[in-house]
Amino acid sequence: MSDKIAQAVKSFLDESEFIKMLNIELLEVDEEHAKGRMPFDQKYQNPYGTMHGGSLYSLADTIAGTLANMSGKAVTTIEGNLHFLEPAWKTEYIYCEARLRRGGSHIVTVDVDITDDNEKLLDCGCYTFFRTDVDIV
Repeated sequence: MSDKIAQAVKSFLDESEFIKMLNIELLEVDEEHAKGRMPFDQKYQNPYGTMHGGSLYSLADTIAGTLANMSGKAVTTIEGNLHFLEPAWKTEYIYCEARLRRGGSHIVTVDVDITDDNEKLLDCGCYTFFRTDVDIV
């Protein structure tokens, strides 16, 4: 069943105009872990030439939410926090890795790390989602 859910979740991402605009790519996903990336591109940068915090937040929310959807039920973000530890720059891609902390019947908590091409930790955070009764498959 998880392959079917993973395919449905990937389809959601592929159909989202917002995710297409950010060029977010899902690299892997299972019930406990997800990884994705987006290019370091001028259109996602702030005036200082580093990745804009909103771009980083959107990447983290997207990959964490993808993992939270792996129960087969649609989720919506309740809260998310992201600690900006280092500037994101001088890299081809920005990566987000999400790990399931708690997968309750209604509340799902996911930890995230954002890194660069050299696996340098740039940001870390935690997202909380509400799991609805809506099937995604």
